Amino acid sequence: MKRVSREDIILHLGDLVSLEALEQVRKLCHFEAVRGNCDMPDVRRGLPPKKVIEIEGLKIGLIHGRGGPSDTIRTVRAEFAGKVDIALFGHTHLPYHHRENGTLYFNPGSLRSGRGEANTFGLLHLDCNPPWGEIIEIARQ
Repeated sequence: MKRVSREDIILHLGDLVSLEALEQVRKLCHFEAVRGNCDMPDVRRGLPPKKVIEIEGLKIGLIHGRGGPSDTIRTVRAEFAGKVDIALFGHTHLPYHHRENGTLYFNPGSLRSGRGEANTFGLLHLDCNPPWGEIIEIARQ
């Protein structure tokens, strides 16, 4: 797999935890993020709870989420159904990939504290019709 390049975009869905981590990621490439429930106060102050961005003509909603897995998905649907092409969320630390009524709902899981069988991250493939998300598993340390 290739390294992150300046042309890439990192979308983070919360629980960055520290301001130092936030600043390091911002140095890599274009970076968009929302705050999570486990972020420190200095990180939370600098990030919105949700946002909608546009990339390659697609509206992409970013939100962390709240509650248990089924509550989180209901919250994400309530926020973004019919308003975006892709709804990205975190909070559950479990990968999720589902298309409903033209909207892709995608949770990449967690790099460090996944609750499934592996730690994961996601890649969005926006050059396809329809766009889709890929879950990448990484070895736990």
